[in-house]
Amino acid sequence: MSKYNKSKLTMAGKLLASLAANGKAKFEITRAASTADDLSGVDLDSLEALPNEVQSADIVDQVKPIDGNAAVTGTEVQFVNEKLDESYLIRAIGLYATKDGEDEEQLYAVITAETPELMPDYADKIWFRFTSTIYVIVGDVANVTVNITPTGLATREYVDEAIDAHKVILPESLMYSDKDATVNALWKYTQDPVNTNGSPYVAKETADKGYVRDNGDSSITYGDNITINPADKSHVVQRRENGTAEPTNYDSGDLKIDKDLEVLGAKVFKESDDYASFIAAHENGIFFITEDDPVSSADGTAS
Repeated sequence: MSKYNKSKLTMAGKLLASLAANGKAKFEITRAASTADDLSGVDLDSLEALPNEVQSADIVDQVKPIDGNAAVTGTEVQFVNEKLDESYLIRAIGLYATKDGEDEEQLYAVITAETPELMPDYADKIWFRFTSTIYVIVGDVANVTVNITPTGLATREYVDEAIDAHKVILPESLMYSDKDATVNALWKYTQDPVNTNGSPYVAKETADKGYVRDNGDSSITYGDNITINPADKSHVVQRRENGTAEPTNYDSGDLKIDKDLEVLGAKVFKESDDYASFIAAHENGIFFITEDDPVSSADGTAS
């Protein structure tokens, strides 16, 4: 396992940190780089550039120190082996900074390795990442910014903090899986959605053909959009347990057979009723009359 020493500021870094601590300057940590050179015998104070740079790193986060020291900040850097032709040992990492209002980049701090990390080449197409958080004295973090690499792999904590601080502006159309949302567009699913119990939702075409829908006006619709008025007590002759029928009268047009044949009226008569006069008054009607043996039954019915 690799192990690195604490960071050490260069002379340029010490000057920037002093100015920032006194509110006289602001600066930005712009990038990180690595070298395979052994710097154990090198005077880091006077170093102006990292010798023989091999790779540049992505800066993926700015990390607050655990003790909350406002004079210190952490810079999380990561190296990946993609496009690396030769393996090498990361013996030192340098942080560069730029003072506000100036274009010249300065080597700000350096960390050296006690046990360096081996960065393998990409010849076998095996992806490898090495991440390190470098804590450096900056004088006052309020006067320091860190240039986060847009293409780097940011940590989830960084993204959450960036959203909260409005550093990242999300589109209004973005939807969260754990928050309510209104969908205005037509969504098409490649798989049927299910509820929390794993039961699939029923599509409209299935529901229309397989279920009966109450239209709210005493009618129902079923199958291929067939609408009917179900039988109720006002449209059928109720039979008593003893086999006799309740008297029923229908208004013209209330009862239809097979949707086209309209029943103009129906009436149940007792023998004592004058159904002959009723028939005479409805000369266009068709009447079916049954008459029981008067000895065995006192009722006659017609329908």
